[in-house]
Amino acid sequence: MGDIPSHRRDGLTALSDSPRILVYTDGAARGNPGPAAIGYALFDPHGTCLEKNGRYIGPHTNNEAEYEALLWAIERAGDHTREVVKFHSDSELVVHQVNGVYRVKKDHLREYIERIQKAVRGFESFRLIHVPRDNSGIQLVDDIVNKVLDDEGK
Repeated sequence: MGDIPSHRRDGLTALSDSPRILVYTDGAARGNPGPAAIGYALFDPHGTCLEKNGRYIGPHTNNEAEYEALLWAIERAGDHTREVVKFHSDSELVVHQVNGVYRVKKDHLREYIERIQKAVRGFESFRLIHVPRDNSGIQLVDDIVNKVLDDEGK
């Protein structure tokens, strides 16, 4: 899939802005709902990992875990820059719901969308794109999430 147009404070769409940070997120639940963990990795434009982390979040659905991961990653990216940021997720549902392509049917997921919209207002430009599971950044955060779940004995 191609890039989704970014959302800027000035309301303009900008596809040519170079991101200051590239962010990869993942969330997973073993069971649906079940024990869940989230993770992220932040990279500079040259591919240097600036920060990566994962944590256990207790019982959640897989979609909730994906949203929680994105929110955590937005928070962490905001500590590094308020400029152009590009996020990547392997969750087609989350990417398309956040970008307004898919309708959000469940109230609790609408709350996630509202929290995300509020959180990204501080960035000059925010893009969220869907990438396949075999993407190296996604594989990295998937490994982080699975290690957290394994360490929790889940």
